[in-house]
Amino acid sequence: MHSRRGFLALSLILTIAAMVPSSATVFAAKPPPQNPTTVDLHLAPTTPPCAGMTEVTGIYQDGNGIYLPNEGVGFGPDLDFRPLCSANRQINALLPAAALAQLNGPMGNCRERGNVLLKIPDLQNAQSGVVGLSHPPNAVIDSVHYYFVVDSNGDGRFALPRDDAYNLVWQSGIWLNRTEYVDRTVYELTTDMTSPNAELFRGATESKGTFCVPLRLTATRMK
Repeated sequence: MHSRRGFLALSLILTIAAMVPSSATVFAAKPPPQNPTTVDLHLAPTTPPCAGMTEVTGIYQDGNGIYLPNEGVGFGPDLDFRPLCSANRQINALLPAAALAQLNGPMGNCRERGNVLLKIPDLQNAQSGVVGLSHPPNAVIDSVHYYFVVDSNGDGRFALPRDDAYNLVWQSGIWLNRTEYVDRTVYELTTDMTSPNAELFRGATESKGTFCVPLRLTATRMK
């Protein structure tokens, strides 16, 4: 009789255990947020955004809408933006003619064609205000910058070390307006509130001058 009661009790315990999922299973079943980070660069205007200029300059989107994580968006703590050629995405970088004259080849404008990187350092936890100010000794790496490779040897490809790399650095940083929502954080960034002037470097140290290149973007990070 005792052995039968013990068997029934053990069967009941095993049945309950089978019905209650483990905590690991419960947490694993929660779907991850969809499109955790997106980036939307502004479209190029029809009139020059910089005072005294007759040409439209700036860093703008390619006209194909918001950039998704599978198209080259990475969030940090830095916002790293590398549009993918394979996803038919690129950055529309309109440099002044005087800046283009400093390049020794055509620019790459997506990841597999020129190693493009638009970087906003330490953005994830930044609060509203100026972010991405340059700090020696890494005045380029620790700043808001746009990195690209030019086809300097004329072979139709963009690859280091045979080609040259350039950095466009916004030394005054970029203004951030951070807004918290229940399901997302929105980072609105613009050089209109700091300075649209960016210094062009060949490599990280050889300055080629300072040029007016506005930058505006919105990053949305799902919670």
